[in-house]
Amino acid sequence: MPHLASSLLMLGLLAIPAQQACAAFPNPEQDVQLRFTQKQVTVVFEADSAIVRARSLCDCTTVSFSGNQLTARIDVSGFTHDVRKEIEASTADGATTRLAMNIRVPQAVQLSARSLIWKLNSFPAPQSLSLRIPSGSPVKQVTKADLSGSAFTYDAVTLKPGTDYKVVISPIDTRKPILNRLIIRTDSKDPRFAAYIIYLSIQP
Repeated sequence: MPHLASSLLMLGLLAIPAQQACAAFPNPEQDVQLRFTQKQVTVVFEADSAIVRARSLCDCTTVSFSGNQLTARIDVSGFTHDVRKEIEASTADGATTRLAMNIRVPQAVQLSARSLIWKLNSFPAPQSLSLRIPSGSPVKQVTKADLSGSAFTYDAVTLKPGTDYKVVISPIDTRKPILNRLIIRTDSKDPRFAAYIIYLSIQP
């Protein structure tokens, strides 16, 4: 009989019973929008039955539960980009559910690119990088730009003080592969927003 069932499954003649995804938690995934400089966030999940066990899958998240409510507290003080954090929770009905929190991190400086690439042996044409400081950002000014390495040159232009900037970068030549960094520095005392790295490379 097991062989017959397997054959019918392969032929598509036997339907697989549909499983109701995450039945124990009606809302197992949540989006969380952070504010600038926010250091902690609390996320609450509700289950349809009592929670009996829960564990965080990351050291930055602590979990507590009572009855059918689970509370997650996340240390977001070091987050510089969007990230997904997960919790594994079991309920009295025997179900184990993977809960997810999609943390949206606002960008204190909005960059048009995080890397610029030139092809090996191509014409060393300049490329532009745009920077914008959004309203409410803890960054008030872009203060300087530094190059690591000597394969590129750059020209920084302030389009609108405190808001819009442009950096024009050019390779000196493109005859060999290389990787340099352009470091954009700001007036922020918070290390998350004090510097931004743009990778400059010549690649085959």
